[in-house]
Amino acid sequence: MTFSVLSFFLIGPKFIKSEIFVEKPILVFAQDNSKSIISNSDSIFFKNNYQDSILNKLLLLNEFYDFRTFIFGEKVVADTNFTFSHNSTNFNQLYSFLNNKFHSSNLSDIIIASDGIVNKGKDLPFLSIPPSISVNSLLLGDTNQYMDLKIKSIQNNKYALLDNNFPIEVSIFSNSNFKNVEISLYSDSKILQKHKFPNLDVGVTKFTFLEKAIKKGLKNFTIQVKSNIQEKNLLNNTKTTLIEVIDYSQKILILTSAAHPDISALNWALEDQLKSKVSTFNIDKFDQNINEYDLLIFYKPTESNQLMDLLKKSRLQEIPSFTVLGNNLSLKNIDYLYFGMKENNFKGQNEVSAQLNQNFKSFGFDKEWQNTISTYPPLSAPFSINYNLVPTAKELVFQSINGLKMNYPIIYFFSSKDIKHGVLLGEGIWRWKMYEYNQTNDAKVFKSLFKKVIQYLKITEKKSRLNIMVPKENFVDQSLNIYGEYYNELMEISNDVDINFSYAKEGEQKFFKNLIPRNNYYDLNLEGLSIGDYNYEVTVDGLKNKISKNGSFSIVNSQREKMNTVANLQNLSAINQNGESYSLSNLDQLINKLILNAGSKNKAHLEQKAKDIINYKWLIFLLFFPFLEWIIRKNKGLM
Repeated sequence: MTFSVLSFFLIGPKFIKSEIFVEKPILVFAQDNSKSIISNSDSIFFKNNYQDSILNKLLLLNEFYDFRTFIFGEKVVADTNFTFSHNSTNFNQLYSFLNNKFHSSNLSDIIIASDGIVNKGKDLPFLSIPPSISVNSLLLGDTNQYMDLKIKSIQNNKYALLDNNFPIEVSIFSNSNFKNVEISLYSDSKILQKHKFPNLDVGVTKFTFLEKAIKKGLKNFTIQVKSNIQEKNLLNNTKTTLIEVIDYSQKILILTSAAHPDISALNWALEDQLKSKVSTFNIDKFDQNINEYDLLIFYKPTESNQLMDLLKKSRLQEIPSFTVLGNNLSLKNIDYLYFGMKENNFKGQNEVSAQLNQNFKSFGFDKEWQNTISTYPPLSAPFSINYNLVPTAKELVFQSINGLKMNYPIIYFFSSKDIKHGVLLGEGIWRWKMYEYNQTNDAKVFKSLFKKVIQYLKITEKKSRLNIMVPKENFVDQSLNIYGEYYNELMEISNDVDINFSYAKEGEQKFFKNLIPRNNYYDLNLEGLSIGDYNYEVTVDGLKNKISKNGSFSIVNSQREKMNTVANLQNLSAINQNGESYSLSNLDQLINKLILNAGSKNKAHLEQKAKDIINYKWLIFLLFFPFLEWIIRKNKGLM
């Protein structure tokens, strides 16, 4: 018997216990905790009495439901303290939270108490929750319609060209008929324009201001609309917008001592240069100041003392230039440093073809350029065994002889006092234009080549290559949206650099973020910034010369909840699902209905628990059986 008992325990017998568990249904009460709830005449009740009143009634449901309370607005929090301090109302966030938190649970009912005003996220008809869940709404707020006039939106371009007109389109919404409405445009507190509407009908009215850009820089414009009626809400009568005024204009001067077909070819290439005016003068007839021009083109200046004098003067005045040197540099007394070369020994001329420098990175060019340029007829270039360029020089086009690329330049760039200059060693570019035109009925590569050369040489402030838009003021309840554009040396938009954004409050820790590159721009969204004034710096990483922008922005308390304070109970009723809308006066009906139906929402499920017999403490007495058997056998003489 002893061995039988021990053998029984060794095979691991188990007791299986079955129990029926009843799971209460979950009921969620979601309270709109936004400021609009207390923006009306009954605000004292909601501040002082509403919380205790509503929760005492709903506590009756504790016996029948697993009762949970949440507040929502700009965020969703499990809380029973209704402060009505949130700066926005986001139902979309509430629905996402409930769908995630109570997925695969016994959530049966939701009560949402709100005024139905939505100012962030999806509107109520577009929200969804599993059909098995009943949603009832508790209507709060003031439904009285007050006469209200507001600026609905402002539409304008981010940029305006200097000395050009630009539009600012304003959409005005009125919920009643207004008379003698006045709309005004301000900049820096100075009124620019004013327009009056004798009558303004219900609905949206659009009006466009046409303003002239008279000064470069970022301009802040304020639109204000008002009438002779005292409105309850004036916060929505004003809106602001930002426009940056930029100047793309450029005056180009071509100077020569004699007529040449190359000059006509250059004029043709630059004739439709955007926002540029090209003037050509023979040096004998030029009587203007060169500092009136943004870029100078000198044609064969070494053949004229007057041209050389003006070229030297332009260097002193730091005006960028492009020089076509021609093919005769065997003259003495030439200061080659004016052309980006050290001492040189030119001997005669040479016929050379052109080959594009594929490693030139200061601006981009199309793949077809190489094939086209390499077929151009030869230029007549000054011959030297060593062109001895200055260290800052960058070659764009090399010489090529019989299809073999030589490390000798045709077109190159160099810098003097941080001003860029370009040089073409040779003459005869008119043949390039004519050859390409005969081959293709167009000379677009020739035109594009010299357009880009001139664009590259144009003076560009380092900071203008980095355009950053940071809102001067941003509400605390919304992300700070930062938009950036970076341009290479040719002012071609690019996103192949890293742009760093650092920001800090006065005297506090500095934070660093990288702007995210997109197709043709960069952006960054900063969340959770506290109220206060911030300084920022935007820096382009990895450049030899630093490019950066500094500025400031402020995070301010949101007025979003005060822009519209009229309860939208019709909108709120759109969330009812297997439920209805209730007011505080008939809330008891909803509570009684929920209590009555609670039993049918319980979930019962059978749980089986297996436990090894050996784990039961009372079975320890079985261990005495072998000893008891041994004593009995011994006393009876059976051993």
